[in-house]
Amino acid sequence: GSHEAVRPLLPDSDSEQPDPVDAQRLDMARRRADANAAPQPGISGRAPAFVHVIAFDLAEPARAEPAAAREGAATALRTWAEHAARLHADGPEGAASAGLLPASLMVTIGIGGSLLEAMDAADRRPDALADLPEFATDDLRPRWCGGDLMLQVGAEDPMVLAAAVDELVAATAPTTTVRWSLRGFRRTAAAAQDPDATPRNLMGQIDGTANPAQDHPLFTRTVTAPPADDPAHAWMDGGSYLVVRRIRMLLDEWRRLDVPDRERVIGRHLDTGAPLGGEKETDPVVLTARDADGRLVIPEDAHVRLANPENNLGARMVRRGYNYDEGWRDDGVRDAGLLFMAWQGNPATGFVPVQRSLVEQGDALNRYTRHEGSALFAVPAATADRYPGQDLVEG
Repeated sequence: GSHEAVRPLLPDSDSEQPDPVDAQRLDMARRRADANAAPQPGISGRAPAFVHVIAFDLAEPARAEPAAAREGAATALRTWAEHAARLHADGPEGAASAGLLPASLMVTIGIGGSLLEAMDAADRRPDALADLPEFATDDLRPRWCGGDLMLQVGAEDPMVLAAAVDELVAATAPTTTVRWSLRGFRRTAAAAQDPDATPRNLMGQIDGTANPAQDHPLFTRTVTAPPADDPAHAWMDGGSYLVVRRIRMLLDEWRRLDVPDRERVIGRHLDTGAPLGGEKETDPVVLTARDADGRLVIPEDAHVRLANPENNLGARMVRRGYNYDEGWRDDGVRDAGLLFMAWQGNPATGFVPVQRSLVEQGDALNRYTRHEGSALFAVPAATADRYPGQDLVEG
């Protein structure tokens, strides 16, 4: 082929200024995380392209009796908070990420209900941290569920992320053991034609359209735990609750559907993300709309219908999901899907009623997904002079 058609990737020194969208694409690589984001970094702002969620249990000696569990938890949480502050400011230590930009590296620290049981602090457990109910469609593997403690580490570059994870896990290695972990990814800002566009999942759906805008008061109301009625639960005032689900997608079966069938399963057009009957991604989902033959435009069992707040007494959450791809299992099963993460002030009025609706009303998407891992973590608000959860473990 002719070489004349190949355009240089970089502008010549005497050419016009770089495209502002190009500058925006590189912004995530240059940026440092907002270390003072409320309630913690990693919940708001633009989500970085790569994430690693790691659940830990306290090491056996510390779980033997409550005083040791408190001490172990205090050590781990304090250590992670100190490392996170330095990571947010300076990036990972050591050679793995040398020469790389800050890449929006952000660390989020969480606490599981099982930690409170180990500390003999059941009276300090808010109702919002109650174990999630069992759902009829669950196919959970215990090894991918629960955890005393949690780290969510995100970055726009996988080397920066891996170096940070290595540092954080090593820092508490005698005190904690990894229970499970899962790496997630979404498209990078650099590769996106529009870095502000809602990203897609491995099924090709635009994923996260229904989230409230971050500059709207509804966002803060949705993700933030309200002040506790019981002073024993006040350690979570202003914090947030994270539901994590490992949802394997049956991609081979999904691929056999033609595009109109896929769109009826979801209730949105695949190309634009617009609800069926609409034109733009942000158009309202009109659940009452019917076609010329009197049939519902958005089918009875479409995912967007059953997940809609109108169908769930206004239940809302902020989804910040990622894709995962672990290749193939030993038995040849494709192991890829959605690292689902939902932030809310109370799962009992957020994730739980929505998931119950999807299960009990027969969400069409259930045929193409398997929920194999599940966990719930409290993410206390960080303050400058105290590590997350300090009021709980030292109180």
